[in-house]
Amino acid sequence: MTRSTEAPIESITLRGGAGALAGWEVTPPPGTPNLGTVVLVPGFTGSKDDFEFMLPLLAAAGYRAVAYDQRGQWQSEGPDDISGYAMADFGGDLHDVVDQVSPDAPVHLVGHSFGGYVSRVAVVETPARFRSLTLLASGPSSVEDIKFPPPQVVAQVVETAGQEFLWQQMSDAMAAAGQTPSPERAEFLHNRLVQTKKANILGILKCMGTPPLADPAALRDAGVPLLVAYGDTNDLWDPEVHENFARQLRARTAVYPGVGHVPNEDVPAQVAADLVNFWTEPA
Repeated sequence: MTRSTEAPIESITLRGGAGALAGWEVTPPPGTPNLGTVVLVPGFTGSKDDFEFMLPLLAAAGYRAVAYDQRGQWQSEGPDDISGYAMADFGGDLHDVVDQVSPDAPVHLVGHSFGGYVSRVAVVETPARFRSLTLLASGPSSVEDIKFPPPQVVAQVVETAGQEFLWQQMSDAMAAAGQTPSPERAEFLHNRLVQTKKANILGILKCMGTPPLADPAALRDAGVPLLVAYGDTNDLWDPEVHENFARQLRARTAVYPGVGHVPNEDVPAQVAADLVNFWTEPA
């Protein structure tokens, strides 16, 4: 896939609670009205790069789009101890990012997978700072109704065998799902995983062991418009889990047929179009 060159991606550095956070930013091209700011948060073993194809599309539609590596991920700084990776730490960084990129106006928020966990906690904490929240391939829990090993089991494996073993497991899972990446893509994914701090991986797995906001009412009642977007094939959560979650949240939905856990990479144009429609069209 070729990325649009009309709105180039710029590297930025943001301040987090444990050091610098690596970010990407794309601004609307000249002559395009600026309709607001979007912040996109990646998930477990992810990074800002997961939104590479979406950022220029959102900018072309009139939105300043910012994505960042969470603390300890890929190119961001982070502590070496797991104690620095509690949900409050990830959420604090998100609040800091929002305050830096849009200090005077609320932002649209998009959280992919675990990034959705962080995002929904932040929305409940300060709903006035957010114009909307999209949960992208981000189900209600990582301990129930999910096709993922118990987080504590994965953590034990990572603790003893390290990132290389986790990479092999992820590679096998992608192959079993018929999603084998190109050699260049596989090299990037491998490098990103082994350069992500082990404490980040273990810290996220620990966070995943406790469902964020076990009562959906807290998010539903925050008063922020909600969208639940997901692929209906080979996602970590079955479609009916997403559908039930959306009903509990009274959220709008967007479904991507034949797509798995990364619609942001597999169908970025469709995801971007659905986001813009969500932001501009009343329910």
